[in-house]
Amino acid sequence: MTSISSPGRTVDVDGITTAGSPYPSATRVGDTIYVSGQVSFTDDGRIHGEGDVSAQTRHSVARLARVLAVYGATLDDVVSCTVYLKDASLAESFNAAWSAAFGKHRPSRATVVAQLLDQRLLVEVQAIARLQRSRSRDAEGQK
Repeated sequence: MTSISSPGRTVDVDGITTAGSPYPSATRVGDTIYVSGQVSFTDDGRIHGEGDVSAQTRHSVARLARVLAVYGATLDDVVSCTVYLKDASLAESFNAAWSAAFGKHRPSRATVVAQLLDQRLLVEVQAIARLQRSRSRDAEGQK
């Protein structure tokens, strides 16, 4: 069950944040949503697209969209991302999948080559999104 806390307005999304996780799926402060790093785990804990950075990128961005939806936001509300990529040689395939996922929307982004906690993971996406004023009021009234 997805749950939103108060006053920190953190959210734990089913299938994304596991019970006992040391961090939430996201935290909202005012009109800004800070989404924790999303990776290519399936709801049952398997790796989606093992060995395929394009599949893992699409799945990680889909998870990001699921978290944003809890607040009434979409990928178009994303203003900045930090991406962790296992190897620089994956950049071309990653960028193609990233562009396809975001379409014409191009949020600011930093890409860092890093060792991820699970060796099967090739990409992790962390994001900051800003709610539009009208949706921010609507979402706040629903809580």
